[in-house]
Amino acid sequence: MRNPIGALAIIASALLMTSAIAEDTVPVGGRDTFSVLSWNVSEDAFARHPDTFRKILEWADAEIVVLDEVHPSADMADFIKLLPDTEDWNIHTGDSGGRQRQTIAYFGRLTPLPEFDGVIPYPRADRERLWATMTPSDRANRDWTMDDGIPVSGAVLDMHDRRLMVIAVDLQCCGDTPQSWQERRRHVEAREIRRRIRAALQREAVDGLIVAGDLNLVAGAFALSIIGGPYRAPVRGVTPAEAYHADGRSTWTWNGRGTPFPNGTLDFQLYSAASLRTNSGLILDTEQAAPDLLRQLGLSAGSMLKTGRHRPMQVSYTWTSAATP
Repeated sequence: MRNPIGALAIIASALLMTSAIAEDTVPVGGRDTFSVLSWNVSEDAFARHPDTFRKILEWADAEIVVLDEVHPSADMADFIKLLPDTEDWNIHTGDSGGRQRQTIAYFGRLTPLPEFDGVIPYPRADRERLWATMTPSDRANRDWTMDDGIPVSGAVLDMHDRRLMVIAVDLQCCGDTPQSWQERRRHVEAREIRRRIRAALQREAVDGLIVAGDLNLVAGAFALSIIGGPYRAPVRGVTPAEAYHADGRSTWTWNGRGTPFPNGTLDFQLYSAASLRTNSGLILDTEQAAPDLLRQLGLSAGSMLKTGRHRPMQVSYTWTSAATP
């Protein structure tokens, strides 16, 4: 870890996790351990409030940063300026998803996956079925078009003697019943993402897989179970990482206060438990952060009111399997 403030936050979150998780952790340290920050950044909020984003990124101190819902008009050069040691980061933003594109940034070598290159179309038969169930007003809503493709991107990261596949996703929002077209669209997106992950794993020799982003699970977790696998070894499947607010209990990542909708756990990191294990998981929220930490970072309790309704998730991982030859 490059930042002692970020390291303290990770240690604190580890202490706050349940005893079952605490007993199952691996000591942090060495190059077998790394951390991932995933965050729905609400289009280009980092350009409107760069100082706040810079300080939160310093707090997270992650080697891998996954952003979702990045607007195509956002200048990612502005985002890179917010990262420490700017010249050492590599960044990839996918072309699919229209107004909701996915970005992967890594403090090392990054290679985009061709399976997630360009606009990722909805399978024709699924698209026609979804279109038939949408209302005329839904069809006319530009934000819900399927023409821009599925919001997903992917890359392989070279991590010393191991290779990690990272997939950034943002599934369809809304539709809080299992019968809604939005929930069915999430299933379609999850199946196509899983199919492309399987194709990439057939071609690429990797040691692990992380899928991160906003899954919008407002009508059940079936889309998550689809993305879960199965996959070929050594990945086999992915499972959600546990992450909590500083109170050690709350798991919400979307702030619904002031809206008709309650706070919700919408954002996830899924990891290949066959080759990785989690050390800690923290949902960063300035409203719950310790006053001393906020003073060190130059933030206030209300700082995250500027960054959108989603809260970022930071998870520390350790490799548990031998590197693939």
